[in-house]
Amino acid sequence: MTTRRNFLKTGAGLGLGSIALPVISAHGKGDSPGTLFLTNPKAKKIIYLFVDGGLSQIDSFDPKPKMGDVMMDTRVINTKIDGVQYGHYFPQLAEHIDKYCLVRSMSTGTASHGTGVYVTHRNYRPGTANHPPIGAWVSRMLPTLNENLPKTVAIHERSQGLGSSGGFFGAKHAATTIPVAANGLPAGKQLTDVTDERAADRLKALKTLNEEFYRMNRSNFVRDHIDVLDNTLSLLRSPDFSAFDISRESDKTRERYGDSKLGRGLLLARRLVENDVRFVEVTTSGWDHHDNIMDEMKKMGPMLDRALAALITDLHVSGLLDETLVVVTTEFGRQNHVSGKAGRDHGPGGYCQILAGGGVRPGLVHGATAEDAQGVKEKKEKVSPEDFFVTMAYAMGLDYNRKYLNLDKREFAMNNEGKGRPLTSVFATT
Repeated sequence: MTTRRNFLKTGAGLGLGSIALPVISAHGKGDSPGTLFLTNPKAKKIIYLFVDGGLSQIDSFDPKPKMGDVMMDTRVINTKIDGVQYGHYFPQLAEHIDKYCLVRSMSTGTASHGTGVYVTHRNYRPGTANHPPIGAWVSRMLPTLNENLPKTVAIHERSQGLGSSGGFFGAKHAATTIPVAANGLPAGKQLTDVTDERAADRLKALKTLNEEFYRMNRSNFVRDHIDVLDNTLSLLRSPDFSAFDISRESDKTRERYGDSKLGRGLLLARRLVENDVRFVEVTTSGWDHHDNIMDEMKKMGPMLDRALAALITDLHVSGLLDETLVVVTTEFGRQNHVSGKAGRDHGPGGYCQILAGGGVRPGLVHGATAEDAQGVKEKKEKVSPEDFFVTMAYAMGLDYNRKYLNLDKREFAMNNEGKGRPLTSVFATT
């Protein structure tokens, strides 16, 4: 028996059903006091790079050479900023440190991957509601810049990305997911197997089915299905669809980003913001180095260094860095001791994140981890994931205290009950 769910999964031969996710509608509830607003915010778009697993601050952006054997094979190199050193796996980012802000005083209250990933993406702990990730908030609160392309895109090595959901904002504000950047948008490629006439017939039937289903149920769930379908069809027919095709880039450009999932993902992210996509998340996985961290860093460190430096450089040269906030984040750092298998265990007390563009002061280093790398050196410089989350909102001029109702009529704002304060000092103007 062909159910509506199965019919939508097949997408009438177009593979569109996976884009339509479960929905709960929401609406605005006015403003709450206490919001800090950036005067004339420059950030119009975000590239959000999530380093999944917990990037070691000791081996990347805040090494501790005085700790001797704890450093293992990681050597320190100088950056362009006097007194600031990096692990030797990141020479290009060391050279370009004058183009971004380094936050060295991150600290979180969890050492659990599940909780850490959820908090970093959604600013809440799991279990209380289906909270929207940062991309869904951007989609919900800001108008589109390009009607021919989705507001948000998630480029993940997994079939379902960490920030792909729309949360209680529903499918309309969920990200269009790209599992493999080099392949572009899979649904679009399937059109080549269907004649225009046949596709038109199937799409008409699908739309009729949706409209009839909505007439019978009058649910926001169905309405959002219809909206997602319409938006997807517009995308597949759009002249801007080529934004998803990184093969249009020169061999030289692709080489600069590197032949890796991360390199191709960041190259695609750059193409998408060039075409006015509001929010692009790229995830790089495999950074949970409990074992053999030196072997892993030798492979993965240069990959991250190469791809991220290429992205920041390209955006800087084109002038797009002024209006594009580049965020590099992870769920926590690593411990200062060496585990039994030559790795580092989870270290939530102190770690690093990066902000570039979008009005952020380039060349700024905020805070530091303690000398033992296990906490923050100065308490007043401590930055929580909640602080970092609303800092992104602040950069885009969003009211992070504005409340919305989920289906259960519960109020939620980006700023989880006022727990976060934006890091205003990292911006050039306030």
